[in-house]
Amino acid sequence: MPRRLFHTLDGLRGLAAAAVVLCHTPVIFASTWYPAGGYLAVDLFFGLSGFVLADAYSARLDAGMALSSFMWKRVLRLWPLYALGLTISAAATALAITMYHAPASKLAPFLPSLFYIPWFGSSQELYPLNYPAWSLLYELVVNLVMAATWRKLTNRVLIGIVGLSALGLIATAHFYQSLNTGFIWPEAPGALARLGFSFFLGILLWRVRPRLVAFKLGAWVPMVLLGLGLVIHPSFVSRGVQDLIEVFFLMPAIIWMGAATQPTGKSLTIFKALGAASYPLYTVHVPLLALLGAFAVHALHISTARVTSLQCLLILGGLLGFAWLLSELDTAFRGWLDRTLALFRQPTAGTAAPPIQSSP
Repeated sequence: MPRRLFHTLDGLRGLAAAAVVLCHTPVIFASTWYPAGGYLAVDLFFGLSGFVLADAYSARLDAGMALSSFMWKRVLRLWPLYALGLTISAAATALAITMYHAPASKLAPFLPSLFYIPWFGSSQELYPLNYPAWSLLYELVVNLVMAATWRKLTNRVLIGIVGLSALGLIATAHFYQSLNTGFIWPEAPGALARLGFSFFLGILLWRVRPRLVAFKLGAWVPMVLLGLGLVIHPSFVSRGVQDLIEVFFLMPAIIWMGAATQPTGKSLTIFKALGAASYPLYTVHVPLLALLGAFAVHALHISTARVTSLQCLLILGGLLGFAWLLSELDTAFRGWLDRTLALFRQPTAGTAAPPIQSSP
């Protein structure tokens, strides 16, 4: 029986990735607008990952799929574009070292990072060359935990993990006044709470089996709700409280509605394109934004402070198009890589699997 495709979830992932880009544009272009809660896109990514991986692999894990085979699939899915983002950043850093006498030590994290080994430098960032990669490390860790403990992950266990993680989220929101945590080492407990709550809740949501709703809830409804949730911040509620409300209630509801609806017609094309672009956009946007900023300053002699929010939206559109092209190349490359490396490893029965259509 073919696995069901969740095209609304693909569109949600693309919108969330775009919000992350807009969150990071002020790092380079200081005067531009950004969505106040754009970092909550990561919590949505974790929830979507739990839901989609449960759908894609539950039958095979129930049948005893080898942990090594599962992790090979996940690393193969995530690593090429992850490595590309790091390489672009390393190339830009090498150029800065050569032309502008930046410290050569800035390149030191590159080789460890290629193997997902985080950095333990003075900046405390896990991945100084491409800081959004912190969530990909946590993603692989939780994937490993899921596969290794799958037969013990009863609903009661999942509820326990989600409940304990919820307490961690409350503590994180109280301590940091938001849930915008994870990319530096001191924030690791908050990152684990975000990961544990959303990922394992995603598995629970999948087990409840959302169905296509009878009253034809449109696929754009969860998209609009996600956009509003990431952008709006009422003055009468603190950021930490709003983050908790959204992660506890809004994000699960959006995943539920996204799994229970399907776009049609032209909307289907848009949602599929957004889904295809989402992961490449997430992995390469920071180094590309840095390159654009350096080009503006050193080649065009334009201050990055003069770049407007409208221009950043145009840049986002260009990055989305580039990311979509990257997704096509990535699919072809992963297929070639899998076939090539298969020649050097003994095939294991029951491990063949289609590519993951929907992943963080």
